[in-house]
Amino acid sequence: MKPLEVIVVDDQSDLAETTGQLLRIFGHHVQVFTSGQSVLNALEHRTPDLILSDISMPGMDGCELAIRVKQHPGCEHVILAAISGFEDEAHRQASIDAGFEYRFVKPLGFRDLRDFLADISRRCG
Repeated sequence: MKPLEVIVVDDQSDLAETTGQLLRIFGHHVQVFTSGQSVLNALEHRTPDLILSDISMPGMDGCELAIRVKQHPGCEHVILAAISGFEDEAHRQASIDAGFEYRFVKPLGFRDLRDFLADISRRCG
């Protein structure tokens, strides 16, 4: 399995760090951020394979971040996965409209994350 370059962004730093540590255990290269703007700044230096983003964040929410990532030069093929505490249709549709290809509801299960990353790794490999 090819190690992925992954960005995790969640305004709850403990959740972001925990998810990042789990991804590292799975063998991936991970950067963890707590705001959408910090992710956009990081894209100036590195293009990830995958961004796992919380949807409800102060300032720039995950949907705005997704739209801006897809507009960023060189990031057109970055895979976007939303992580949200909301399961309702309005949030689901907003994430689809923003360009998220995948959607997970918090808390993100260990097996779901492992299987998802294996699929993405094969896709990127």
